[in-house]
Amino acid sequence: MDNRILSQIKRSLKICTDYALALILFFLFTMPVISGAKGNAQNGMTYLSIGIFIILFYTVYVDMRNIAFKEKRPQYNINPPFYKGFLYGLMGIIPPVVIQIILIMIKVPTEFETPHRRLYQGFGGPLYWISRLLGDKPMHYVISFAVLAIIAGVGYFAGFKDFYLLSFIKQKLGIKTKGKKVTNKK
Repeated sequence: MDNRILSQIKRSLKICTDYALALILFFLFTMPVISGAKGNAQNGMTYLSIGIFIILFYTVYVDMRNIAFKEKRPQYNINPPFYKGFLYGLMGIIPPVVIQIILIMIKVPTEFETPHRRLYQGFGGPLYWISRLLGDKPMHYVISFAVLAIIAGVGYFAGFKDFYLLSFIKQKLGIKTKGKKVTNKK
């Protein structure tokens, strides 16, 4: 673990690869959802998007938390600031944002507007539900990528402060974790 710019770019690209994996999952489940939703495919795709987003949230959060755990170790002598995850997030979303902007800016004849819209909606698939909340305009698909930078920042901050989200939720809900059972052997 070092603090070279190339190493930092490599760590930030984990966000890009996490998004690519979520996008593949989204495409794998798109056709079954569309055929199962029949009359209301848009709502079906929104629910699929939320499900894939939860997986994406988990992978980005855990990756950034683990990077923070490693970077703050004294033997690496990196001394990262707590907000470094947001910077990783911003660097990591650059490739998908550029692709999304290119997809949106493609000029097509009027008869191909619907497939063109489906193309950039499909690329923003795991973040589709956020784009719909924002207003479902083309630029909302670009803006929705900012959520990935926020998730990366929160995950990094959690790793920086040794915060475990699942342990916190279990504690607040009053769920006791299973410990080792002590048995008396005679």
